[in-house]
Amino acid sequence: MNVTVIGLGLLGGSFALGLREIEPNARITAVDISEVLERPAARGAADEFIRAGDAAAVDAAVAAADLTLLAAPVRRIVALMPRVLANARVLTDCGSTKRAIVAAAAHSPRRGRFVPGHPMAGAPAGGIELARPDLFRGRRWLLCPEASDLDAVTFVEDLVRRLGAEPFRIDASVHDRAVALTSHATQLVASALAAVALESGAQMTAGPAFEGATRVAGGPPEMWGDILSTNATEIAHALAALGREIELVRAGLQADPPDVAPALKLLARARTLRHR
Repeated sequence: MNVTVIGLGLLGGSFALGLREIEPNARITAVDISEVLERPAARGAADEFIRAGDAAAVDAAVAAADLTLLAAPVRRIVALMPRVLANARVLTDCGSTKRAIVAAAAHSPRRGRFVPGHPMAGAPAGGIELARPDLFRGRRWLLCPEASDLDAVTFVEDLVRRLGAEPFRIDASVHDRAVALTSHATQLVASALAAVALESGAQMTAGPAFEGATRVAGGPPEMWGDILSTNATEIAHALAALGREIELVRAGLQADPPDVAPALKLLARARTLRHR
């Protein structure tokens, strides 16, 4: 198998390392900026290294690959999509939002060779140094194959399973609406909680609950700027829904005497839903 990975960070690097384990004879070409490709951790993840600015070499690597993976920030994937898709046999991606990426591929005559994807795996920090071959094991790998050729979808799903992940098909619009709650709003709420607690000097009382709730706080602006701008409406709706829940609790607790019923109802509802 010949694979080209464009973007050798946490996800692209973990994909390459995982592929090495299941396909020892696979030839992996990595495309990224020189600073990334020259790092010691990158050298063990691929066989060939191409600078992102070398367009002719990138085109040739994509054309020669059985599969090309775009593992870059969303707006970079959008910018690369027309040229990469024009040369790819099968193309998939790791973008955190899907509608903008799907739209970038919509008018290509080779649209069917693209299988939009989003592995639900990662870490608070990124980079090739944190990549590991088991990152995707036991994780769901979302795919949005509404306009993809059946053989391309089958190829990607089979590889996803071999990497230890569970492929799960979902419409691109449904995907963006769902991850606005399960990922994007989660990042913002965790960051808000961490900022308020740390700025008030409460960190000396932090325990496992705080650590778990704020594990993903922060995040690289180059990645999150893309996510926020390409899924802004859905994230705003998610935050509004969360705000309504919290406002009911806040109003009850601020009453005189305090009314804890809204908070207890919220806890009970969450317990019931999680246990289903």
